[in-house]
Amino acid sequence: MTQPSYADYDVPQDLKFKTHDIIRMGGFNCSARLPAVQFADVLQAPNKITKATVDLSFCVANKEIIVNGTISGEREVECARCLKHVTQPFCETFCETYSTKLEIIDIMYVIRQTLALTEDIRFLCAPACKGLCAQCGHDLNEGPCGCKEENLSPFAVLKGKFK
Repeated sequence: MTQPSYADYDVPQDLKFKTHDIIRMGGFNCSARLPAVQFADVLQAPNKITKATVDLSFCVANKEIIVNGTISGEREVECARCLKHVTQPFCETFCETYSTKLEIIDIMYVIRQTLALTEDIRFLCAPACKGLCAQCGHDLNEGPCGCKEENLSPFAVLKGKFK
């Protein structure tokens, strides 16, 4: 049996659902496109979320409401090696349980947590990104820069001293 959609009234923009409505409907499925400005502070600058959509499924049990959700979209990230900004898709799922005694279920809080916890420590535009020249800053993905290659090892001065 499929669950009804949230047709009684529009999906709240802030994603705060009234518990009594969820119970009255016996659970439901819904989807919403979310404004990117709601996530301006979720990722570390200069990375940012540019598009986001959430799909939710509410199920009512005895004394709890189970929410399964998927948030997907795109984020603009800066490559850790060459500093280019690239667009990267994302898709994350979550499952939360709420008491039926609550008046309001705030899904936006869970979405923000999910997105914050899934941020990579280091983004790369490509696994084989060559980065920037340490001397002139030229993007080595576009070709060599012509700088003389120096040994950047801090132990290079010790070479030949111990024989």
